[in-house]
Amino acid sequence: MTAANDGRSGGPLRALVRRWRNWRAARAGLKALASAGREADNIARDVGLSTGDLYAVARAPADAADQLQARLQALHLDQAALQRNEPIIRDLERTCTVCGEKRRCERDLAQHRDDPVWQSYCPNAPTLQALQALQEENKRRGR
Repeated sequence: MTAANDGRSGGPLRALVRRWRNWRAARAGLKALASAGREADNIARDVGLSTGDLYAVARAPADAADQLQARLQALHLDQAALQRNEPIIRDLERTCTVCGEKRRCERDLAQHRDDPVWQSYCPNAPTLQALQALQEENKRRGR
C-alpha cells in the first residue's frame, strides 16, 4: 500500500514522524528484552516463538504486519474467525512481520490485488491458501 491509499498520507513530515515513533518503540522493546536476560527465552516460549523470532518481532515497527490484514481482505478471508484461532493468526503475523518482501507486497496489494503472483514470494502463501480452501469448503457445507 502506498501512503496515499493506506489512510496514513500527510506528506514527508508525517512519514518521518511515524518512522521515528516506530524506531523508538522498537528500541524500547529491544531494551526491555535485553534487560529480561534469560527470561527472554521464557517469554518467547510463552508466546510460541523462538528467542530469535521474539527479537526480530521486537525490532519490527508496529505496522510490520499491515500487509497481512490487506491480504486477508483481498482473499475475502473471515478475519474475525482467524482472530479466534490465536495460534494461526499469531503465526501469520509473525511470518509477515519478519518477511523481506514488504515493498513488493505493498506494491502488489496496491496495484494488482487479485494477481496470484504474491503466492510466489509470500511465506504465508501456503497457510493462506489452505485457509481459503477451508473457508470455501465450510461455505459449501453450509457452516
